[in-house]
Amino acid sequence: MPQPTPDTTKTISVLGLEDTDQGRADRLPLRRLEEWRAARTEIPAEELRTRLSDFVTTMQDVIASLPERAGEFQLNEVTFSAEVSAKGTVSLLGSGGELSGRAGITFTFTRG
Repeated sequence: MPQPTPDTTKTISVLGLEDTDQGRADRLPLRRLEEWRAARTEIPAEELRTRLSDFVTTMQDVIASLPERAGEFQLNEVTFSAEVSAKGTVSLLGSGGELSGRAGITFTFTRG
């Protein structure tokens, strides 16, 4: 049976930090909390689907390279979080104090 054609008119609304530092893609600029501005944008659903798929595929490759055992312990589950920016960029979400309370997408892989 043929796959249905994706609806390219669907969009997803994303609320994220406004990208005010166009020249610095490697890190967020250091600012006080009251200086951050949120931006809401519409991202084509197909574009977000592609970016999430690429991100998860890359993370699966990273996870596959992890050892199954560490001494007496066995690795059975890996959990990581990602953030979608106002421009639709999918990034691994760190755990520093400056990011606490921020929303993201959580993925959990369990060894079968």
